[in-house]
Amino acid sequence: MKKLLTLLLICCSTAVMAQMQAAQRVIPDYTHETQLKSTPVKVWRIIRDLPQVKEYSNGTIKEVTIRNVGETRYRDLVFADGHKRTDEIEQVHEQYKFFVFHILEPLPAGVTKAIVTALVESSPNNDDVAVIRWSMIMEGDKSARKALVESLSAEIASYEAGLKKMLE
Repeated sequence: MKKLLTLLLICCSTAVMAQMQAAQRVIPDYTHETQLKSTPVKVWRIIRDLPQVKEYSNGTIKEVTIRNVGETRYRDLVFADGHKRTDEIEQVHEQYKFFVFHILEPLPAGVTKAIVTALVESSPNNDDVAVIRWSMIMEGDKSARKALVESLSAEIASYEAGLKKMLE
C-alpha cells in the first residue's frame, strides 16, 4: 500500500510539473543607464508624475495629456517637431520605483509591439547617485525595430539632459 501511495504521489507531481512552462528570458532591444547626482527618491518623484515629462524633456515634448478610459491610462504626447504619440501606461509601481508603458501609435511599419520601462534605484557604490535603467522590448521586423530604437534612444537622451539640468 505504501509503494502504491508513493507511486501515485510521484505520478501526480509529474503531471503538475508537466503543465508548467519554462521561464523565457527576454532580451531587450535597447538598455541604457542614466546616472544622476541626486537621490533615487527625488528622481522618482519627478518621473513618476507622468505629465511632468514635458518639464524634463529638454524641449523635446511640447504637450502632455493623461487620460483614463475605464481602468486604462493613456499618455498623449505632442513633440516639438509636431508629431504625436499615444502610450498606454501599463504600470507605475511606487514601491519598486519603476514604470512601464506600451507605445500604441504610431508604430513604424513592421513593428508590432514596443514596450519601454524605466527603473530608478541607487547606485551600488553611492546612495546619493540615482540610476535610471531604461529598456525597450520590441516585436517585429529587425530593421523597423532598429529605427524605433534610434528614435526612442534620442528621446531618452533628451530626458537625461533635462533631468540633469533639474537635479544637478
